[in-house]
Amino acid sequence: MLSLICAMYFIAFVDRVNISMASTAFGPEFGLSNTAIGMIISAFALPYLVFQVIGGWVGDKLGPRWTLTASVLIMAVATIAIGMVGGLVSMVLARVVLGIGEGATFPVATRAVSRWIPRSKRGWAQGVTHASARFGNAVCPPIIAFLMVLMSWRGSFFLVGAVTLVWAVAWAWYFRDDPHQHPAMTVEELAELPPAASTKSAATVPLGRLALRMTPVAIVYFTYGWSLWLFLGWMPQYFYHNFG
Repeated sequence: MLSLICAMYFIAFVDRVNISMASTAFGPEFGLSNTAIGMIISAFALPYLVFQVIGGWVGDKLGPRWTLTASVLIMAVATIAIGMVGGLVSMVLARVVLGIGEGATFPVATRAVSRWIPRSKRGWAQGVTHASARFGNAVCPPIIAFLMVLMSWRGSFFLVGAVTLVWAVAWAWYFRDDPHQHPAMTVEELAELPPAASTKSAATVPLGRLALRMTPVAIVYFTYGWSLWLFLGWMPQYFYHNFG
């Protein structure tokens, strides 16, 4: 289960940042300015913001199995669609759909981890999954550059979209929302896991104090996200145009 989630984190970051490498090719092809390319990058980020909240809520209602399957299927379709676009408007629309699909992935994956990983190992599990995402950042530029040379920038999106589709099928086949329903789980493993999800009302959550506690973390994450996307979105263009 953890290996599948790590693979999803890896794929999700490749799906979202491959646009930076590909823009060195489709930018001149479509006659796009840097401002237009910036719009394409932002077209992913804004729906991604909204659907992290909406997708997390849907994941709570429907469970990680089918929520992640649907989300990653949307990612696959959107990634393949990016390889078929003909200009700025269609590129922006495809990136909006990608942002919608990816929005639910990380919060819902965290919910899956909370059911399948013992409490004492959750920090380690989150570290492994997030490291997989950063590994996706690291290897995406050379992989996409290689695929662009091998099969064009459009072909790189077709291949990455196909890999994303394979993951969705594997997840739907293998994962179970309740570990007790998975035939591979042993009695000893099940004994280490938390009990079934509680049915307590959401009113028992001290939202005011929780928001106050989390505000500093949110501010730090905002500044982190700003810096991260500056590098992911623009560094490939900078090195390509200024240093060849």
